[in-house]
Amino acid sequence: MYDLIIAGAGPAGITAAVYAARKKMKTLVITKNIGGYAASSASVENYIGYQFISGAELAKKFEEHLKSFDVEITENTEVVCVRKLDNHFNVETAKEDYKCLTAIVATGRKPKLLDVPGEVKFKNRGVTYCATCDAPLFTGKDVAVIGGGNSAMDATIQLISIANNIYL
Repeated sequence: MYDLIIAGAGPAGITAAVYAARKKMKTLVITKNIGGYAASSASVENYIGYQFISGAELAKKFEEHLKSFDVEITENTEVVCVRKLDNHFNVETAKEDYKCLTAIVATGRKPKLLDVPGEVKFKNRGVTYCATCDAPLFTGKDVAVIGGGNSAMDATIQLISIANNIYL
């Protein structure tokens, strides 16, 4: 039985794993890939300590840091269910079940794609999915925000002082 199982190895999951390892907790990280959403970014300019770093480079640094600790890592695996039982959690993957005293779900975000022509081709070259991360790239430009509910309005509000025209 593990003291802690963490689903996800983006910045939050890795940070939790590092702190747990420093406290000598028996820890397992289960993840599809190390680095999370940041790994797919062409450039990262808002991560403290790096004025500019590619998402792939940042993910590599995350991985090196994580693997410098005594943490078990299962990659290319997705957690499908976390169940609270009497005195522990059961963490299920497609291949195996694991038991732990504490579970952290840090699976991050995965933007919903529009599935329109050019979307994949222009990802990180005009098509982005994070106004908080990428708004400065659109300084003085005309921008279309596509989305629903609060997220589209939040992105629009973040772009108001940066973009030239915003189409919602």
